[in-house]
Amino acid sequence: MPISSILSETIIGIAAIIVAAALAGAYISNMDQLINLQSLQVKLVEGETYYRCKIIHVAGEAGSTNLRIWIKNVGYSSIPLTLLSRSDLILIGGSSHYLLQGDSWNYTLLNDVDSDDKWDPGETLELDARVGSSLGRGDYELIFTLYNGAECRLQFSL
Repeated sequence: MPISSILSETIIGIAAIIVAAALAGAYISNMDQLINLQSLQVKLVEGETYYRCKIIHVAGEAGSTNLRIWIKNVGYSSIPLTLLSRSDLILIGGSSHYLLQGDSWNYTLLNDVDSDDKWDPGETLELDARVGSSLGRGDYELIFTLYNGAECRLQFSL
């Protein structure tokens, strides 16, 4: 066997090893990105599960600027009451849209069983909200968005 064919086979073998190493590196890099994406997705689902609320009822009258709202913590995590002022209320109805930030509403924790100044799972908030103008008859949607982006919605009529 001539030396040139041995040298050619050696060069081709080394090139094949380099190509295999490059493909393996790309595969491992893509797997690492996939693992990071999966980890991020799990954290998003965890946040949605731990921080959940449900608007139980909205009371108000047509022509009034006040609404009374009851919201229950149906998640798995407690929410410090000091962070509730960073939450938002959005009221949508007909052609009206109202963003009611923390200074437009007051809250009372109705059943703080352990008196820990936290909105614990199973506890209910009562919110008294003031809207900028009187509300007319019709259908509305109320959206309560917690400080971390978790939200609950309820459609109601006045």
